[in-house]
Amino acid sequence: MWTPKGEDEKKTVCLIVSSAQFAANFTPPDYVLVGVLIRRFVYSLTGMTGSGKTCVTLRLAASVALGVPFAGRLTKKCRVLYAAAENPDDVRMRWIALAAQMGFDTGTIEVYFTAGTFKISETAAKLREEAIALGGEFGFAIIDTGPTFFEGDDESSRTQMLAHARMMRGLIDVIPGGPTVMVNVHPVKNATADNLLPAGGGTFINEVDGNLTCAKRESLTELHWHGKFRGPEFGPMNFQIQTVTNLDLKDSDGRLLPTVVCEYVPEEAAAEMAAVTRMTEDEVLKLIDANPTISLTKIARDMGWKLHGGEPNKPRAQRFVQSLKKAKLIEKGDDGRGLNLTAAGKKAIKAADEIEALP
Repeated sequence: MWTPKGEDEKKTVCLIVSSAQFAANFTPPDYVLVGVLIRRFVYSLTGMTGSGKTCVTLRLAASVALGVPFAGRLTKKCRVLYAAAENPDDVRMRWIALAAQMGFDTGTIEVYFTAGTFKISETAAKLREEAIALGGEFGFAIIDTGPTFFEGDDESSRTQMLAHARMMRGLIDVIPGGPTVMVNVHPVKNATADNLLPAGGGTFINEVDGNLTCAKRESLTELHWHGKFRGPEFGPMNFQIQTVTNLDLKDSDGRLLPTVVCEYVPEEAAAEMAAVTRMTEDEVLKLIDANPTISLTKIARDMGWKLHGGEPNKPRAQRFVQSLKKAKLIEKGDDGRGLNLTAAGKKAIKAADEIEALP
């Protein structure tokens, strides 16, 4: 074997190894979420604003730290580091409410947080030092969100986005324990629930081991994957986002503050909720058919949808209208005002009426 001149005593590493040597280097995967998330792998979690990314990752963090099932799947108990960078105050509220929902003690659960943003490139050594001081051996790290830690000035730059993605992967070695790293990110422009690739072109997704997705589908948030996933196929996991209050969450005048948490919805229950959603869509279709210029406020009132403060839930009405448009059941009126049912929409109403008429 060739060795550098004057360094005969040093051995070089072979570039080529035998099949036996190659196979011998196999290391069994160490899961955090069994069958889905592997230690020393980096995953993105892509979802539009309001899709439930933070709700889902907080519940995942708590489940892993407690060693309890998440969405019906086994977890491997380990310490968790959660970087609450985008809105620490909001995460605090959700965490307190989640503790009450899941029944854990915020004072003893082994989930540790960072609050706000900082330059990872300048604080990596300090981050590692503090993690070691806490006992080290973190198995899971969640970055909420990745873009807040972007250290470049142009997210469309392939070079800068590559550096950012590699910095996220570098956290595997910065944080003691070789954790799974999950990075919450925003999708590309004009994303849809069925097309959730992370922003940054193909550069970011090329550097991660899998792109999980969070998609809001009316009453449910679906956790799945899109574009890339290194590992066995797994089915969608559904969660219901719930608005809750807690006696420990009040404003400066003592009023209860609403916040949101998520609850896993098993497949059978999700199918039932989807059926209810379809029936609700039929009801909204009938309202539009009877009054093509109906407002979102009127739809919300007629459907009995209210926000926490009691006012009509226009956002929910808007989501249903958008869903009906996407399904091509309604379209804009000929004069550009109001909404008209398409042929498919009228057929849907007829089918709904026939079902209602059954004995």
